[in-house]
Amino acid sequence: MCQKVICPVLHPRVAPPSPAGDTFRVRALLPGRLLQLVTALAVAVVASCAPNYTLVNHTPPEEVRNETFQYRKWARKNVEPDTVLVALHGFSGASIDYENLAKHLLKEQPESAVYAYEVRGQGRDPKKDRRGDIDDPENWSVDLLTFTALVRDMHPDARIVWFGESMGGLILSHTYHEQIEQGLKPPCDAIAISSPVVKIRDDFPAWKKELVRGVSKVAPRARISLETLSGGEEVPMTADSVHSEQSETNSWHIEKHTLRLLVALAEMIEQMPEYAADFEVPTLVLHGGKDFFTNADDVKDFVGHIPETTPHRRLYYPEGHHLLMYDDVKDEVVEDIAGWLDSLRK
Repeated sequence: MCQKVICPVLHPRVAPPSPAGDTFRVRALLPGRLLQLVTALAVAVVASCAPNYTLVNHTPPEEVRNETFQYRKWARKNVEPDTVLVALHGFSGASIDYENLAKHLLKEQPESAVYAYEVRGQGRDPKKDRRGDIDDPENWSVDLLTFTALVRDMHPDARIVWFGESMGGLILSHTYHEQIEQGLKPPCDAIAISSPVVKIRDDFPAWKKELVRGVSKVAPRARISLETLSGGEEVPMTADSVHSEQSETNSWHIEKHTLRLLVALAEMIEQMPEYAADFEVPTLVLHGGKDFFTNADDVKDFVGHIPETTPHRRLYYPEGHHLLMYDDVKDEVVEDIAGWLDSLRK
């Protein structure tokens, strides 16, 4: 399962297809309105099942639109978890990307559960014409808050940990920042970010970034391939995988992405230090020394923006690449994550 990317913003990966599962429906109302669960879990679900949840989004407020996405759940049967990870995959990834971590927790830490949903605009979006696009980036936040409400309803006494890999980290950081900026309480009890993209690479041509931004204003839905953005450069994602393998093995590979999606991600990247300054809950940041997208000094700077009063930990893997949970260091990484989750219980 290797995420592949070729631009300072993005990162696809490789993984097996996911099975079908049960169906849920949840109503997502305007910010500040109650998020209500309208159906309950039909059957007890054990590891690696993929149910659906339905969002009724108001975008804009006068319009109502049903949106259905799958999510995958890993939980030990007959064990009520005290900690639940709400997990967001990276660019062109899928919920299955959390399988290595989830299986480790199922075996070694059954009081933890993982819920990972398919992100809007990615390769598992049920609206095929929206794959590789995002109509309104704020919908990513609406989806995350709605899904979190669903999980809290099912596990009202559990600690909720937002876990984001790469692009998933951008979405959760942005959403958290918006909630705090509105004077609301933290939307989760802890944050974990793996391989955060906290700065656009210094060697990415400024003219190319401005060109994409400028053209997006007149042709937001125009699409461009990552290969074009990268200039054909091969991108290592783990010790033994590169981006070019993705299209041959990844069933949800997206050939081209809209300019407005790329610009939305670039803007989030540029605001990551500002987001970090708002973190009020225990935070874990993991990154590798061989990550193609972000160097170690930039991640250290990002972590340095987290308030001193906020418990936080940075774990650095000198030989790690972008996809830490599937790299040669994966065993150490998942064990470290499990250890951090245990520390939250103390």
